Amino acid sequence: MVRSQLQHVILVEVDATTDRDDAGRDGAGRGALRGAARAPGGPDEPNPPGARMAGRLAGGLRRSWPLVAAVIVVLVLVLGSAIPELRVRQRFARLADLPGVLAPVDSSLREQWRAPGQGWGELVGIGDRIVVFGRDPTGAMGVTALDAATGEQVWRTPFAAVTARGTLTCVPPDADESHLVCLVQTGALTDGDPDRATPTRLVVLAADTGRKVADRALRSNNAGAVSLGSDVVVTQVLPDARAAVTRLDPVTGDTRWAFRSRAVLRTPSTGPAWLYPIVENGVVVANGPVTWAFTADGAVLGEWHLQGGDWAVRGGWGLGVSVLRNGWFAVGEDGGVGLSDEDYGTVSETDARDGFSISGPVLVPVVDDGSAPDVLLTAPAGRGGVVAIEGTTGERLWSAGAATWGSALVLDGRVIESAGGELRAYDARTGLPLWTLPVPMGNHAKQVLTDGRLVLVPRFDLTLGGVVTAVDPADGRVQWTAALPPRTGGLVVVAGHLLVATGRDLIAMG
Repeated sequence: MVRSQLQHVILVEVDATTDRDDAGRDGAGRGALRGAARAPGGPDEPNPPGARMAGRLAGGLRRSWPLVAAVIVVLVLVLGSAIPELRVRQRFARLADLPGVLAPVDSSLREQWRAPGQGWGELVGIGDRIVVFGRDPTGAMGVTALDAATGEQVWRTPFAAVTARGTLTCVPPDADESHLVCLVQTGALTDGDPDRATPTRLVVLAADTGRKVADRALRSNNAGAVSLGSDVVVTQVLPDARAAVTRLDPVTGDTRWAFRSRAVLRTPSTGPAWLYPIVENGVVVANGPVTWAFTADGAVLGEWHLQGGDWAVRGGWGLGVSVLRNGWFAVGEDGGVGLSDEDYGTVSETDARDGFSISGPVLVPVVDDGSAPDVLLTAPAGRGGVVAIEGTTGERLWSAGAATWGSALVLDGRVIESAGGELRAYDARTGLPLWTLPVPMGNHAKQVLTDGRLVLVPRFDLTLGGVVTAVDPADGRVQWTAALPPRTGGLVVVAGHLLVATGRDLIAMG
């Protein structure tokens, strides 16, 4: 700053009496006050109006400070209570999008509707419908859509051509809920040869009416399917025992990409080879005696074969390949008998199988909220319990349980599992036992379910019969118990709905 830009600065000291003195004193008094506020060596002139106004404003702020402080405290309290509630709502909204999570339930849990004769077959959710496919009590094969709110039948599509040897399988849509894709194997014989059934048909039903919008024959009578976006990935074991994997538009039949293997699919036993497709962490896996992994665009990520030697000891009847969150592959031999805790398989970045060893297949939780992303849970076959390892190094973090494991949840950094006659919770990272809840009379289905807030475990009560008990996942305290319908055979979660299959009826609880 150059000298010509220097200006006189007037310093004003304001206290609680400034405004009172300025207003009540006579001119001499105000002059004395102004004189006391002059800067040393400054011009002999009164304070300018701006400085006087600043003083008044400062005094006003001092007098109103208690009110301002009170407002700030209220805002802090309101925001302090609102932010956790917002986070809870965001968490529940995030969990609601995960497969296997129930819509919120409470102690008023009771039967909402019952659909006679619909307790058979398999279930998928599509929009506001629950779709049942399979054989009804009369043995007739078909697909039935029920209104999820009332249980009323919306439509039914029969498949009368499916014989007692045939099968019907439908896959839930991934993105496009306007249609349902089914694989139909009629089981009819070809030229009287019992080993040659007619090829599987890919049948597409309109979700709103059940009308067949596409029906085309595949090349094999041994096929599988899984949804991928608005498309479907179809796996086939061809007549020459080679594998075919195709991503296509199920309605138009347009092929996005296709793969045919060089390898021939052979199993260690005399049974037929098969391919079972899944989509895991965005990767398409065709599981079988030989297993392949593909990107969504069809690029081959890996190929795995059963290892040689005595398959009954070191190998198995098929490969189990799981795609982890980081894109690595956990690979093992399903059905074999291991010789030690390290014999099941490995986790590797590629299909080289050169990574660290695992003692059992990956334990996939019924619900996983992602709160333990670096922990890989495994379940050693035949030995029971859970073994947790670090997902990128293989370091053994902890092991727990001795009984045969059941289903499990990962919620808020806890692993919650049903094993034997207990419901147990562990810290997902350390394995520290957090709580244990005895399950009287056992939980024979070894099921554990959740709506994101509570953990639900079915069990048997001497007075009430079949019941479901709700537990706080934080401490294991029982919140409530509700009776289940008689002859409950198991609980199923379909698109957030809690369904009970009795063998004769399909019952919705809520």
